[in-house]
Amino acid sequence: MENKTASRRPAKRGVHMKRSAGDAAKEKPVALTLKVDSGLYVRLSTLRATQRRTNQDILEQALKEYLTRLGV
Repeated sequence: MENKTASRRPAKRGVHMKRSAGDAAKEKPVALTLKVDSGLYVRLSTLRATQRRTNQDILEQALKEYLTRLGV
């Protein structure tokens, strides 16, 4: 049976590549699963419907704002 999850192996060592500031935007996104209770899910679904945004967009913005507030 083939494992379809993302590889957790670190990048090969010895390969030195300089990254520019724009490279972060070009990286392939990594999947993240978040389990929430039904009440929080309903609130998120309501926000998604009223703002016509995806769960991805809402949660990504919220996580960025949270990490910025923590100084991370």
